[in-house]
Parts: sequence; C-alpha cells; structure tokens
Amino acid sequence: MNTIETSPAEGQDSLYAPPTAVVEDVGDGFRAGEKVVYAGFWRRTAALFIDSMLVGIAYYAIVIVGMLVIGIGSLGALENLDSLGGGAIGGFIAVIYLAYPLVSGLYYVGMESSGTQATLGKMAVGIKVTDSDGHRLSRGRALGRWASHLLCYLTLYIGYIMAGLTERKRGLHDMVASTLVVDRWAFTHDPGRQQKGLGTVAIIVLILGALLIVAYIAIMLAIAIPAYQTYIERAAAAGS
Repeated sequence: MNTIETSPAEGQDSLYAPPTAVVEDVGDGFRAGEKVVYAGFWRRTAALFIDSMLVGIAYYAIVIVGMLVIGIGSLGALENLDSLGGGAIGGFIAVIYLAYPLVSGLYYVGMESSGTQATLGKMAVGIKVTDSDGHRLSRGRALGRWASHLLCYLTLYIGYIMAGLTERKRGLHDMVASTLVVDRWAFTHDPGRQQKGLGTVAIIVLILGALLIVAYIAIMLAIAIPAYQTYIERAAAAGS
C-alpha cells in the first residue's frame, strides 16, 4: 500500500501541530486573533471616580461663575424692580440644571472619540474605549454611549454592576452602544504590554475613594445622632 507524503503547512512545525487561528489586521498592527484584556469593574470604578471629580469641579465652577454674573446683573437692575427676580431666577435655574449634562457630555464624548480614546480618568488607570471591533469611536457612537448611561441610572446602577459579571466586562451602556472598555494597549501593535491587574494608580484611587466614603458617613452620623437625640429629648419633654 502506497502512502502519500504531505508537507507541513506554512507556519506549522509538523503535520500534527494544531492549526493556526485565522487572524485579521484591524488597524494599528493588531490582529484579531490576539488576546484582549478587558477592563474590569474596579479598574473602571477608579476611572469613574476621577472623571466624576473632574466633571464635578468644572460644574461647580460654572455654577459659581453663573451665580456671580446673575448677581451682578441683578444689582444693576435694582433701579427697575420689575426686571429683577424672574430673569435672574430663571437664569440661575437654567445654569443649575443644564450645566452638568453639558459639561459631562462635552467631556465624555469629546475625550472618548478623540485620539486617546479615553477620558482623563481612564488614561490614569490605563484603559480606553473602542467599538465592538476595536476601532476608535465616532462622535455619534460616543454620544450614544454617553446617553446610554441613563439606562444604568434607571436600573438603580445594576447596568454598571454588569461590567463585573459579563464575559467581556460590558456594562449595560456598552451593550446598547456596542462598545468595549479595554486595556490601553489592546488593539495596538504591542498587545503584549496589556495589564490584567488593577495597577498602582487604580489601587490608590480606590483606597482614597473608600476613605472619603467612610469620612462622609462619619460626618453624617456625627450630625444625625445629636439631632436625633435632641428630637427624642424634646419629644419626651413634650409628653411629660
């Protein structure tokens, strides 16, 4: 019985070597068959903490400036009492309700669709946002992802918790917008530099965040307990 000899396929050491996965270049030298490190829940939480602080600082700065401008304008209108009040109050309310979503939207959409693909918080902990194929987000997709955060609020933050439970670490807003949050070196020419752990910056931020939460709870208890005791004493005195 004659046997037919076959040469090993290109890229294989022998006929019995496992077949090589088919890979596809998706940009920046990354090939689709290479491993991607997805950003876990706590790493994303650290980034969110930083970003929330930055957006909050910008928001309160705008509110303070708006209050000063409205106050100065109101002082100038003291000679005409009919023009004082409605316009100033309406302007103040507009600043209060519109400034935060405006600042947040411009920040998240602008940064996540930029060349960095990440907000300052995400850059600090070494992660970025891509579409489901690893490409940079368009402005429209970044806007959709930002708007989809509302679903996480409506689900009592369960949408955020999903990022720690799903296979590719996707929150509800990621699923709706078809986005991924990955290590900064994912989908690049050097995926071997990806980091699986939290990293030093994320650990420090999480520790500081936990300390701030504990301090806040302690302050609230320090205020609430004496107030409650005073209420009990007054109720007892009134009943006697």
